[in-house]
Amino acid sequence: MQPLRTVVFCVALSVTLAGCATVSVYEPVTAEVSLTEEQSQLHKACEAYSKDARTRKLATGEASLSSLAGMLSGNRSDEGAYWRTIGADKSSPAAVVARVRDDMNNAARGLSRLDGMARGLIVSGDLVRDDVSAFEGALIHARQARDSFSDALAQANKRVEAEYQIGLELAPLDEALMKARETADDLAAARVQSGEPAGS
Repeated sequence: MQPLRTVVFCVALSVTLAGCATVSVYEPVTAEVSLTEEQSQLHKACEAYSKDARTRKLATGEASLSSLAGMLSGNRSDEGAYWRTIGADKSSPAAVVARVRDDMNNAARGLSRLDGMARGLIVSGDLVRDDVSAFEGALIHARQARDSFSDALAQANKRVEAEYQIGLELAPLDEALMKARETADDLAAARVQSGEPAGS
């Protein structure tokens, strides 16, 4: 019976040690995940901005060759377009312009907030892997939103005597876009300086 007791004791000891080893392995992983989530606020904000633009029919986020060819050839489908969603071809021009101004200012403010967050990360050096691509994705959505606003104003201009100046109407968003483009370049450069490719 003595050999049996020894075996049972060894098995129990092995299970106990295995449990301790498991605790020591998982504790640092949990800390690493928490740190990563804390540093990904820019990524989350960019994703939210892009999703909102798609929900409002302001952008698709697509940059495929087929969509580019449609834009260049003039065969781009307007089904589900922003200007149709807000009735830019039917509502009173004044109502259309008021709606566009409101949506455009929201888009400009949102992009400016993202720009501020990105600039803060460039200064602190706390960039994570997906920050650059997420910010560039939001910038693509903002550019497409700009096109959507322009299309809606063009629809309104078809039914007025004195046309609205589209460039002036969209100036706040154009300014935000210009700053965001510069920030995107700086983000990519900062990512490369940190030792990893910007797109990784």
